[in-house]
Amino acid sequence: MNIKFWRKQQKRSVDTGAGAGKAIQARLPSVPSQPIDVTSTNSAMQLAAVYRCVSILSGTIASLPLQVKRKKNGYFSIDCENELHSVLTRRPNKRLNSFDFMQNAIIQMVNNGNAYILIRRSFGEVSELILCANNSVCYDKFSNRYVISDGINHISGVYDADDIIHLKNKSLDGGYTGVSTIYYASRILSISASADNQNLQTFQNGTKVKALLYGASGGMSGIDALDFEQTSPVADRVEAQLNSGKDIIAISEDLKFQQLSINPVDAQLLETKKFSVLDVCRFYGVNPDKAFAGQSTNYKASEMGQVSFLTDTLQPILSQIEAEFNAKLVPDKLSGVYKINFDLEALYQTDLTTRAAYDKSMYELGVFTTNHLRMKQGIAPVDGGDTVMVSCNVAPINSAKIHGEQNKELPKDE
Repeated sequence: MNIKFWRKQQKRSVDTGAGAGKAIQARLPSVPSQPIDVTSTNSAMQLAAVYRCVSILSGTIASLPLQVKRKKNGYFSIDCENELHSVLTRRPNKRLNSFDFMQNAIIQMVNNGNAYILIRRSFGEVSELILCANNSVCYDKFSNRYVISDGINHISGVYDADDIIHLKNKSLDGGYTGVSTIYYASRILSISASADNQNLQTFQNGTKVKALLYGASGGMSGIDALDFEQTSPVADRVEAQLNSGKDIIAISEDLKFQQLSINPVDAQLLETKKFSVLDVCRFYGVNPDKAFAGQSTNYKASEMGQVSFLTDTLQPILSQIEAEFNAKLVPDKLSGVYKINFDLEALYQTDLTTRAAYDKSMYELGVFTTNHLRMKQGIAPVDGGDTVMVSCNVAPINSAKIHGEQNKELPKDE
């Protein structure tokens, strides 16, 4: 075991003003001091669990196509000719594509509490959706207006609520502004960061143990039992020999060794880190499996975790985004004709066997056609592939097929 005696700036020193029984504390300059308060986005994203949860939420939502649909013949279908189609699915503005746009909007909403998107119109039509930079927007909930000072996107001015898409995290003021998840989870994040910092100190110091070497003659305690000039060379010799790889060191009988630090096992650092990951997942609503916490023990448990993630976490967020986009981008007079929503089919991707069974069932029910399934696989259509097919393996309970009755033969032509 390596021993590290207390030093200041990694050199032995003694506080001349410190009397007997006073400890002289020193830390490595490169290691943050304890305790650690996690209150900012930068410090929170340095935690593995937070980074993974934010990545899962933002990446999953950004991977879903946000489509504008038009009602025709009683049902809604994708309107590729609408000006919003290109803005939502391809390039919302000159700087970001659709994936980066939505991903960073979700990151801002979760970590900062609010995401502000400016709607730019040209001749009454939506031409751009610009995600405002962090800390560049101030919302006045009394006048219901937004003051923007965004030097990155060259935006400055006061805007009405109809010109801003406002995505809010969980609110504390009645839904006017959102509050960062980091604020809600600051205590748990601080515990997790402190555990990581303790691990850093342990391994950065080479797992050296902090200790005191003091004289014990005459029944006295502390370093006053012997003169400092006598104990200091012994301490230097012991530390040098342990660092050189020696396991057994000879020490004078007048000196005693008192360990001051605690090892990671006794401090239960591993248990603390494990439960901190679960707590972080609870705040972000992410299944521990997706944060690689290793909770599920079988495929069924993992599958149900995916279902829970879709229904309990993603669906409320997706509904919130759809409601805000529809309210700000679709005029009230056309709300019954147009709507904006996510294509959720990508969320239900599974193994090929399960997927084939699902497609087969939909085909036999007449929901999918042959060409529809071929189109999903990127295969060219075939003649007759648009015909709706249904299974004929069932019949009414009073059908002749059930009772075994035979149809009467038709009279033959003479």
